Amino acid sequence: MQLVRAGRPQSILRFSARERAGRNTWARRLKPAAIALIGLVVGTALIWEGAQSLGWLLFRQNELFRIRDIKIECKGDIITSKHIMDYAGLSEMKHLFAANITEMRDQLLMKVPRLKSVEITRRLPGQLLIRIRERVAMANLEVNNYFLTLDRDGYVLGPSSGSKTMPILAGYTLPGIRPGVQLSAAGIRNALEVIEVCQTTPVGQRVRIASIDVRNAQALELHLAKGERVRLAWNHMGEPSALSREHLEQKLSRLAESLKSAATRSKRIAWIDMTPDNNFPAQEY
Repeated sequence: MQLVRAGRPQSILRFSARERAGRNTWARRLKPAAIALIGLVVGTALIWEGAQSLGWLLFRQNELFRIRDIKIECKGDIITSKHIMDYAGLSEMKHLFAANITEMRDQLLMKVPRLKSVEITRRLPGQLLIRIRERVAMANLEVNNYFLTLDRDGYVLGPSSGSKTMPILAGYTLPGIRPGVQLSAAGIRNALEVIEVCQTTPVGQRVRIASIDVRNAQALELHLAKGERVRLAWNHMGEPSALSREHLEQKLSRLAESLKSAATRSKRIAWIDMTPDNNFPAQEY
């Protein structure tokens, strides 16, 4: 019994020694691999940094790609080539690849609310081509005692130039109106849809809008050029869909027919309710 007890600690000690020896062997084998992996990562980073520096030298500061011509094409009536030169700081740009085209485009769109799109292209060896497209003013938004112009998408373009040919949108009272902001209120969207139909279809020959009250998004109040007042609504009103547009065009066509019918009888419509689907109440004089 004593010999057996005496032998057990020796077996345990031999086993522990072999286990530690195995772990040490694996540690010695893994250490060079870890060092090699770290070296590979560091080497790759250095190579990348070197390639970036080389790219800077070969492209961004290469005299072969010095800017010799900047061509700016402006589609619109307000923004000029000089405006773009100033806003983008192009007079200080010397090399074609020194410019970050994405940042330049984003800065232009941010600084100039009237811009709808900006396209910038490099043409080797030394031409920079910039094409811009302006937003087109569609209506004047009445705000307190002044007016701001809006485009078809509801973007605020800036103070109105005083044009009397564009319809006035009245009754908008939400805060935060400034150039560059897109107004998403239902009344504004519906009113701009009405104006666009009148500008792009034959109904505009009869339905000449002077102003639209947008306070009630479910029923717009139109004031026409000859003083007629129209209460207007249509099926699927407020939906950005082809079906909504179809119903609006049909309703405005009915309005144009009513105005024409009154004119043939030497009458004029004082007011008409175009919210029902049929049988529109009206008053003539």
